[in-house]
Amino acid sequence: MTFSLFLRLVAGSGALQLCRQLEMSTQDGTTSWTVKKVYPVNIRCRAIGSAKRRRSIAVKSTHTVQSAVHDPIIVRGDELAEATHDLWEKRKVFNEKMIVSSERRSKLKTEMECLHHRKIRSESIVRENDNKRWRALQKFCEDNHLCSVRKKEKQMLNAELHRAKQLYARLSTDVADLRKYENYMLDVIASLPKDYIKLADNVIIGLIMRYNTLYETNSSLRREMEEKSEEVRIAQTNLRNLIEAHGILLYGKNSELSELYTEREKVNDLYQGAEQALVHTHDDVLHQIAFFETVIRSINNLNAKLVRAYEPYLVGQQLWTKVENMPILSRCRLIGERTLSLRNIVSQLAVDTGSLPISMCSRPDLENAQPNSIAAASASEFTLLSKITSAQSEAPP
Repeated sequence: MTFSLFLRLVAGSGALQLCRQLEMSTQDGTTSWTVKKVYPVNIRCRAIGSAKRRRSIAVKSTHTVQSAVHDPIIVRGDELAEATHDLWEKRKVFNEKMIVSSERRSKLKTEMECLHHRKIRSESIVRENDNKRWRALQKFCEDNHLCSVRKKEKQMLNAELHRAKQLYARLSTDVADLRKYENYMLDVIASLPKDYIKLADNVIIGLIMRYNTLYETNSSLRREMEEKSEEVRIAQTNLRNLIEAHGILLYGKNSELSELYTEREKVNDLYQGAEQALVHTHDDVLHQIAFFETVIRSINNLNAKLVRAYEPYLVGQQLWTKVENMPILSRCRLIGERTLSLRNIVSQLAVDTGSLPISMCSRPDLENAQPNSIAAASASEFTLLSKITSAQSEAPP
């Protein structure tokens, strides 16, 4: 059996790639290798991580190429043996990894199957628990419904038992009453002679009728008493309602009365305040009236003096009548004109003499005053005016 094996040694970038074809022949159980062809090839190797590593690989490849050139068979045999050994080691490692991986895969598959079985079992347990819970809930609801039905039946039976006991007690009372009457009648009959019933049957009938009459009378009296008691109860209820309504009405009237009293106090306070304000206002008005009367009187006196100066023939009542008939504005205008004329005279005297009266030194000039305004004059001016007026009145006409 013969087959060929190609071995390729790769050096750094730009190194030679030596390929050798070996033939392996197997004859009589012996294996022999024969080199058929060696040829150089220019190739480029793949980039390696760092430059230092590339330089070391280039140096090794150079030595390997040199040794192969000198002794190619031995070098290639060694390289082939190393490559074969590395290949078997790699295969061994790969097989071990594959075995471990298959074991892990089988283990993982087993665990997944276990988890799946656990999941199925858990789901079945959950479903069973849900079914149990649902059945328990249904049973609880049924028991609760039955319990409520039994409670209602028990209440109904208790009510019927209570009514039956009341009826039994009433019937027992009636039987006891009837037994008393029966015993009484038996005693009466026993006390009668033996032949009394045969001789006087009408007497017994009369007694029975008398008893019935008395029973009906007693029943009617009892009914009337019950009706009267009901009327009394209704009357007491009405009286109680009337008392409550009267109390409510009285409370409301008291509230209204208190509000009216409060309003009355407020009105009284306002009235007293208004009365006091009216009194103060009245006093102020009286004071102003008195002051105004004084002013009017002064104006009338000044006007009387001025009129007497212009019309000396008016005396007494005629003078005062004319002054009173003059309007107040005319009087004030007359006084103002007289005051201005007096000031002009005083100013002329001051110009002539070179000195002013004391009363004129501190007064402002009145030449810019309005024609209709009331001119104010000092006491000295009025005194001087009165003296001039009196002098003119005393002078012959």
